[in-house]
Amino acid sequence: MDKVLVVSNYNSDLKWLSTTHDYGFSPQNTIIYDRSDVEKDWSHLGDSIRSPNVGENIYDIMRYIVEHYDNLPDICIFIKGNMFQRSEERGGAEYYTTYDRFYRALNAEYFLPIERFHQGTHVVVNGGGFIEPNWEPKSCPKIYSRHFSTISEMLQKLFVNPPSFPYNRFAPGGNYVVPKGNILKFSKRFYEKLKFYVSYEPPEEFQSTSGESYLIERLLYLMWTEDLVEL
Repeated sequence: MDKVLVVSNYNSDLKWLSTTHDYGFSPQNTIIYDRSDVEKDWSHLGDSIRSPNVGENIYDIMRYIVEHYDNLPDICIFIKGNMFQRSEERGGAEYYTTYDRFYRALNAEYFLPIERFHQGTHVVVNGGGFIEPNWEPKSCPKIYSRHFSTISEMLQKLFVNPPSFPYNRFAPGGNYVVPKGNILKFSKRFYEKLKFYVSYEPPEEFQSTSGESYLIERLLYLMWTEDLVEL
């Protein structure tokens, strides 16, 4: 089965990517979108492509899909370069997922969020999946949104008669294993729209990540698993 590892990176040391070589990955099927402040040569790990520092990894996911829409691999694995980088901040716990879960995900041939077990005030579903009550960027005064600022506005802008959801099921960070069939549920134009919505820099007085980036991060699981019709 044809697989590609797509990495979105900002200022992370990617040496750890060499560990994926034991699971069928190599520079030939790894693409690195690097938006770091200082450009580094990651060619020994994958095809390293400079990317504008906008839209977080959402921009890079959409860019890859748009640029490869007509020749997608059987499986795309979308990850961030700092999958484990901040473990010390969590008392030794891995950041977005555990090492075991990540390496198991590299073997997956089905849709799979790459996440860790979450604890706290958020809801945890069977298997450690993450569910969050509907969140809005406008609840954070430093987050700027240009095109839409709520889950409901986003769904109305993208889909025909979208259902209402009181919560979001998503993998924080937007790390997923996605089969080609899930991606092709929607047109290339649909992904071009998502890329456009996150492709701007917020005004200087706001944080650099746009509100749309956070909202589309919370859309990925829904759009790739539910029966939605694009506008």
